[in-house]
This record gives sequence, C-alpha cells and structure tokens, in this order.
Amino acid sequence: MSQQQPVEVVTNKKRRWLVMAIVTVVAAGVISYFASPHPDGLERVAENHGFIDQAKTPSWTAWIPDYEVPGIKSPILKVGLAGVIGVAALFGVLYALTRPLARRREADNHGKGDHHPS
Repeated sequence: MSQQQPVEVVTNKKRRWLVMAIVTVVAAGVISYFASPHPDGLERVAENHGFIDQAKTPSWTAWIPDYEVPGIKSPILKVGLAGVIGVAALFGVLYALTRPLARRREADNHGKGDHHPS
C-alpha cells in the first residue's frame, strides 16, 4: 500500500492557494469594472439627507477615493487597479495577522510525531 509523501500534499495545497489567488486578482481587476454605478450606503444616506454636496476633497486617508486610482485615464484600468490594490492590501493584512498563529501551531506540533497536514 503506497502512502502519499507530505511534499506532494504541500505542493497540491500551494497550487490550490495559487489558483484561488489568481482567480481573486482577476475578479478584482476585471469584474470590479462592472460593479454597480449606484452610490454605496454612505453616499446614499448623504444623498437622502441632503448633505452630499458638503463633501470635501478626499483626505490623505482616502487612498483610493471612489474606488478609482487617480491619475489613470482608462476607466477599466483605474477601477481594475483599485480592485487589485484592495485585494493585495487585504491579503497583506490577513497574512500579517494569521502568520504568527501558523508559526505557533507549527511550534506546538514540532516533535509530536504528527506530520500530517490538517
């Protein structure tokens, strides 16, 4: 009876993550252009209560105002790039938060003889 090597399992797991990452980036970069042109929740409330015209120019904290990268003329590129930047930022934050947990789990399992991926 042949047993799979852990290296193959890791490779398959990495391949799956890579495919999911590619699909996510393509979805963010391409499909985001076709998102609804209607205002989001906050803009809708501002319109309904009549203070939308009091809005000022975005501050430095608004990295991607109106979900469009400023300075790019092509609508598809400026919206698509905003989607890709958003995915990259979210991935970075989640990776930074979860990586220490994964390291702690690896350290806890080290030497226990449990070499099977969970």
